[in-house]
Amino acid sequence: METESPHEEFKVKRKRSLQSPDLASPISHCICVTSPEGKTIINPRYEILSTIYDQPASPSRILLVKDTETDAILILKQLLKCKILSHAQNISALREIEIHQSIRHLNIVTFYDSGETEDAYNLLLEYLPGYLYFTDRIEVNNKPFNLKPDGGVQKLKSFSYDVIQGLEYLHSQGIIHLDLKPGNLLLYTDVDEDEYPLVKICDFGLSRKVDETGYALIEKKCGTDKYVPPEVNDGARISPAADMWSLGLLLHNLAVGYTPHAMKWTPGQPIPFHKRHWPKYEGTGLKEFIEACLRLKPEERITSRDALLHPWLSFN
Repeated sequence: METESPHEEFKVKRKRSLQSPDLASPISHCICVTSPEGKTIINPRYEILSTIYDQPASPSRILLVKDTETDAILILKQLLKCKILSHAQNISALREIEIHQSIRHLNIVTFYDSGETEDAYNLLLEYLPGYLYFTDRIEVNNKPFNLKPDGGVQKLKSFSYDVIQGLEYLHSQGIIHLDLKPGNLLLYTDVDEDEYPLVKICDFGLSRKVDETGYALIEKKCGTDKYVPPEVNDGARISPAADMWSLGLLLHNLAVGYTPHAMKWTPGQPIPFHKRHWPKYEGTGLKEFIEACLRLKPEERITSRDALLHPWLSFN
């Protein structure tokens, strides 16, 4: 269930996007079929166009494919069995499929189908042309939002709202994403001229479901170093508050091009907001929101539900 926000401007901006055909009328897909020889294979209906990601150390291979029946462009994510080297990694692959296929939300990359072949677990997903926007902007070109004349405040607010909406939905379903970072945020750009692009969360490879206590056990420390919460360690029990920590660091990075760690910040200490980098955000509530995300104790962090009501998400 989506939390109702008092900031009606965002609802107006998303009114038409909420009726996106991608969510309203999903195409029927079948990623795997049985060959004449009786083997399960990738459906020939999907033509491979290019390889987007394939690294030696990663079991994931990302392919751009075309549905030859509808001309739709899609993503085929393969979890290669030859690179899944342990029982724990195999459980993780199956968990990713189980979690992603169970969720459906405007701010989550759409899952269409999955299937297992001899050499891989296969996921058929929505393709978003703006998949490199945040990675290129921050990690490649170092163009944070504060370089814009107006600080990109309204656009950053809109993007923040999208991510928080996605997180609030995940958390309401008992899911912790556990790897929130620029590379796992994609842009849906097929919107009207007066709308900002829509941000969608992807990649549930590290995600966990909480138990009846509201916590999830992680066997090993995981995540992307720059965004890993302090409580995420071997054998730790974590809560959705872990995602809020990563969100705070993510917004800090988007706003000024670096995380507080670059200023020799230690978690639990005051965040060093250097004045020369933050004047465009004075009075917006962004700094206060980041502080609320980066409380050292997870139980003291702002929740995704409360985040939707924070002054940072106001256009005023």
